Amino acid sequence: MKTYTHVVIAIDFTPSCRNALRHALRLASQWGASVTAVHVMDEFLVHELKRALSADQATIRAEWLTRLSRFVEETDAGSGHVKMEVRIGSADAELMEVCVVARADLLIMGARGSREEPHRVGVIAAKCVRKAPMDVLLVREDAHGPFKHLVTCVDFSDNSKKAVQIALNIAELEKASLDCIHVYQSAIAMSLDYGGLAAPMPISADAHAVEVRESELMDFVRPLQSSSPTVSVKTSVIERVNIREAVLDHVKETQADLVVIGTRGKSGLRELLMGTTAERIVAYAPCSVFAIKPDLTASVSK
Repeated sequence: MKTYTHVVIAIDFTPSCRNALRHALRLASQWGASVTAVHVMDEFLVHELKRALSADQATIRAEWLTRLSRFVEETDAGSGHVKMEVRIGSADAELMEVCVVARADLLIMGARGSREEPHRVGVIAAKCVRKAPMDVLLVREDAHGPFKHLVTCVDFSDNSKKAVQIALNIAELEKASLDCIHVYQSAIAMSLDYGGLAAPMPISADAHAVEVRESELMDFVRPLQSSSPTVSVKTSVIERVNIREAVLDHVKETQADLVVIGTRGKSGLRELLMGTTAERIVAYAPCSVFAIKPDLTASVSK
């Protein structure tokens, strides 16, 4: 079973961040992973504090490191041996650098939306999911306690396999149930999705085709499930045109509190690895989201 070894948790002192920290410490403890808590200060804020307090940058950084330490200690999750770090600069860029330098294999962040779109992921979190070469867990502000019901989407790719493995691991640790779903599109729908440039799928839109996909889905999940035999797993094929809407509707209908989604894009370029469907699910899911990246410079080790 795949597990994580080094978790980085982004701290911005918000309620969603506090929830993310609780989840990070709980999961890291079960994985036996080390944890680094990072707060990134905006350069303009540091400049204004230096002027207002007549203090140098080192003094300000030390003060915020104390605040960070206090925030972690006050979070009722058992801080254990958490490494603390305060950086100055662009939040997404600094977080990426911390993750790469520390060879982290998981970044955990709070998913805080705007006043106009409270359920949408914030700009910085969205950037980190898009840019990070490692997996990213976004925790919602209302995500209290262990996860209870997970959903993962299967497209039969290697990254989809990785997503199912991680979903099973978390479901086993959290004593949660798991839905493994596959969204079936007709040949016409697939052609429209690709602007008519791709060859249509060699199956017809009928009951037999759905039965075939259901069998394929069970065959895909069954050997993975053997490593987590205590997890209650349900497989289902959803016949819809829009994959994003199908996944989000299933999440809402089942009241899932975590969706695990592979972010395999349609390009081999590292900066374009986030596919449109995955990116929109990450942005609009009403629950916490675990974005699983293809194995690149950082990987999940056994």
